Amino acid sequence: MQITYIASFLVSPGKNMDNPPNVIGAMLPLLGPLYKMLNLVFEKSDEECDIPIRFVMADDGSQNNAARNIMLAFIDDPTQEKGKVVAERMRDSTTPKSGPALFFIILGKEGKQSKIVLSRFPADQGILAQLKKNTLQVEFIERVFMKNAQSYKAALYRGSSTKGDFWNGAAIDKQANELANYWIYEFLSSDFESTSKAGTKRFATAIREASKKAVNLETKKQLLAFATLVHGIAGQSASINDMAERFGLSEDSRETIISQLAHPELANDVFVLDIEEFSKSAAYSSIELDNGGILLAPPDQFDSCFHRELLNSDPNHVRFTTEGRIVDERIRGRK
Repeated sequence: MQITYIASFLVSPGKNMDNPPNVIGAMLPLLGPLYKMLNLVFEKSDEECDIPIRFVMADDGSQNNAARNIMLAFIDDPTQEKGKVVAERMRDSTTPKSGPALFFIILGKEGKQSKIVLSRFPADQGILAQLKKNTLQVEFIERVFMKNAQSYKAALYRGSSTKGDFWNGAAIDKQANELANYWIYEFLSSDFESTSKAGTKRFATAIREASKKAVNLETKKQLLAFATLVHGIAGQSASINDMAERFGLSEDSRETIISQLAHPELANDVFVLDIEEFSKSAAYSSIELDNGGILLAPPDQFDSCFHRELLNSDPNHVRFTTEGRIVDERIRGRK
């Protein structure tokens, strides 16, 4: 697909400011080194933007979304003025923590199909070194705008009709902890295709069922530890594969969890981990001993409830001890 228009804007933080800084922009020529670099951004966006997102509808349920509306206005009439409205929305969503950035709106068309890429290059400090007449000239530069691997943000949408298309898209944000609030929820007025509750419930159910199906005791232990560790990333966005990688889950444990999903590709769906929803579907971890005893506790409290003592070289021959006040006694049936 060929790029037809590129708009560029210098955007400084302006969230919650009475007098936010002005947004300065320009339409860029479709030639030269800068165009070649942005063309590469445009082409690679399909593989780099790997987080499925969707514009949310209005509170009254109507098919109306402010961020989508101004993006479509640029697609219909790609001018600097229409692009500035989009850039001003990003300014009004940006806090001083994120700092200034160069914002690009890249539009491409092929027949009736259109593709739009919104890309944010953060500012950094740098040093320019140039050779001039056999001497090295070194200069400090306060603002260098780069596609920084740690803080680059982008989103893309495509479609053929501005009336019915451009509701679903994809995003990338290397600052994952800020992804939901700043880039997705505020600027794009969007949400993950997997909602927080739906994605969390699917994840928790998969861990619970995997712990039942696993035949290897070591795999069961790792799944228990995994269910405990994920409490530490409550409120953050991640996929099942992201979390498995982060916490060093073994291949067997990962495959056991994925085998419990309706479709394996759901392991790549990104959602915000809702720990309350997780606890509903994976409320307790249990250990059953060969003497008939069963120990039961919430995953994140299991090790504090029961002290584990190895009795010999066999890692499964253990003594558990605990202490507390009795608050309830009951007979439970087996499900």
